[in-house]
Amino acid sequence: MPEPPDVSLPPPRRGRRPQTEGPALDRSRLVATLKDMARSGGIDALNIRPVARQLGVSPRLIYHYVRNKDEMLALLTDEILASRMPDLSAASWQERLRRIADAVQLAYREFPGSAAFILSRSANQLALPRATKIRNAIFDAFREAGLSAREGEEMLVIFSVVILGNVVVAESLDKNTERLAMQRDVVEAAFGRSADMLLDTICSTAAKRQRSG
Repeated sequence: MPEPPDVSLPPPRRGRRPQTEGPALDRSRLVATLKDMARSGGIDALNIRPVARQLGVSPRLIYHYVRNKDEMLALLTDEILASRMPDLSAASWQERLRRIADAVQLAYREFPGSAAFILSRSANQLALPRATKIRNAIFDAFREAGLSAREGEEMLVIFSVVILGNVVVAESLDKNTERLAMQRDVVEAAFGRSADMLLDTICSTAAKRQRSG
């Protein structure tokens, strides 16, 4: 981890009470507070200063751990996965992908806006440990299924849009119960079928490639 920037405070102005940084801040307390705030108010409500106020510290201390709001939210979304990391030891690639899909949906449904945030930055380079592990596991499954590297990249986009998109739709169920255009159980059933459709698409793509090869 790179050395944090120099965040020493300037000398206090004459006649003013010296500014303090507040209580000590460690990474675990930052993450716990981010989760609490995101769970109750959604990820869109998280900004550096409100988070600092909730922690009772100077915003400068948060910059020891993240450089900006995007990094703070990326840290949060990766930590959300920590308690929901799927078991990737299944022998079949199909079962591993099902477990990933289930784990991701369960993890992010608890934190409004988190799935939309990840989707909006899905083309960015990943440098977070759990997101990287999930991504690598997905690519391993695609290779085992018989997809080429290019097909795997395309399928990752589809996989992300479908699985995370399900979470975004689920959030609207919670907010607009009385105005839904369809029954909740219909929408929930569609979530379950989406994984089957993804697996069928992967199989058909791999089969087409084998025939043409």
